[in-house]
Amino acid sequence: SLTLSDDLEATTVGLERLWRGEIGHLDVEKRYVRKDGSALWIRVSTSLVRRQGEEAVCSVEFLRDISVRKEMAAALVQNQTLLATLIAELPLALLACDVTGRMTHYNRAAIELFGIRSGDAAGLARDPYPLTSDVFRADRTTPVAADERPLARALRGDEVSDAEFVVVRPDGAARTALSSARRLVGPVGQALGAVAVIQDITERRQADEELEQVHKQLLVASRHAGMAEVATNVLHNVGNVLNSVNVSASLLAERIKKSKCARLGQIGALLNAHAADLAGFLAGPQGKHLPEYLQELAGDLAAERDSAIEELTALRGNVEHIKEIVAMQQSYARRGGLIETLDVRVLVEDSLQMNEGAFSRHGVTIIREYRDVPPIEVDKHKVLQILVNVIRNAKYACHEGTGEKNVTVRIRARESSVLVSVIDTGVGIARENLERIFSHGFTTRADGHGFGLHSSALAAKALGGTLQAESAGPGHGATFTLTLPLRSPESSDAG
Repeated sequence: SLTLSDDLEATTVGLERLWRGEIGHLDVEKRYVRKDGSALWIRVSTSLVRRQGEEAVCSVEFLRDISVRKEMAAALVQNQTLLATLIAELPLALLACDVTGRMTHYNRAAIELFGIRSGDAAGLARDPYPLTSDVFRADRTTPVAADERPLARALRGDEVSDAEFVVVRPDGAARTALSSARRLVGPVGQALGAVAVIQDITERRQADEELEQVHKQLLVASRHAGMAEVATNVLHNVGNVLNSVNVSASLLAERIKKSKCARLGQIGALLNAHAADLAGFLAGPQGKHLPEYLQELAGDLAAERDSAIEELTALRGNVEHIKEIVAMQQSYARRGGLIETLDVRVLVEDSLQMNEGAFSRHGVTIIREYRDVPPIEVDKHKVLQILVNVIRNAKYACHEGTGEKNVTVRIRARESSVLVSVIDTGVGIARENLERIFSHGFTTRADGHGFGLHSSALAAKALGGTLQAESAGPGHGATFTLTLPLRSPESSDAG
């Protein structure tokens, strides 16, 4: 037999029924096997030829090649499946409605954003404006009326771009989102409905709120800390981090504006325009490329999502960095005047971190040379003031110099003291200025005030230590060494 074995049984059963008179005509679609082994789809129409006595004497078959139709049908099913999968897996939420406002399409991201339970998903398609009472404006208190939601506005012909709103899901969780919506119009101008693409920006808004809170904490902390030099550096570093935060926020805003998600609306309009003959359109010269285009678009949108997540991660990291800076300053401010047993390396690292943004901005390299030293009893508030000031001056010296920009921090012990040296490769200090460097009001910088090193020297003396400066002259850098006793004079007197 030329009939493919998989189709043979159905063909045989049909012919038997035809010859028994149970049916008057038989139409069968089956595959014939060619000589080369390939299959050919054929539609076979079989009728019986009867004598006057109604006795069937033979059968007549009409064969029609339907291979092209079968291939088109298979391709259509594959394309429809791929199209549905791509829409379902898009990282952005998609909602579409007809001219009455009834939901006709929504994908998995939309279900997750609105917190729709699987059993409620079918109900969403029947409800013209689902979850109306759970959608609020950006202030989270003003409900969005049904006729003001993006899809409803798009139905009226409005072009909605980056409309921000808050969805309170059935589980009580609030999600912040940006929505863009467009009206769908057919080829002759007839209204077909509307489509909205929605991006969940909850994490970005949370990062903005955390940043605002940290900024408020910073203002309070710097107002009460009583650490003029430290507060200045903290604000400097927070400003540097805020620049990074601003860059990240600007990048995110720009990427959202340039997002390719608007193309989904164009695709929706194209599909609605050919809704009457979707199968023919998808099999045609224009429609057959749609799945491939959607797959590329899905990849682009996934890349946009990954890029946004990466930028949000950096944004959150910068916010955490600001929190750490503020927490550090608050910690020192609360403990001012308290004698504690501390590892001097921790104090040095805290001082470096407070200047970290400035070092990075001016291209200064930090070199650490730490030896094992015993803990010291000290008022860390005062030590931090000294170290922050000296390290900041080293940064300025490197910035004003013309050679390599290196700052070496060296920690070592000597008898009953610990020495911290800050060595820069900056402009250096003239010999005549070494004797006046710690004098009140003396400065070699145009914008300097001459109080920092003077107050630092006084603080070192109050701690029972010294602050000394060395330099081989202009162009040869400088070394500032803070010497601190292992035991604070106050604790020694108490003993």
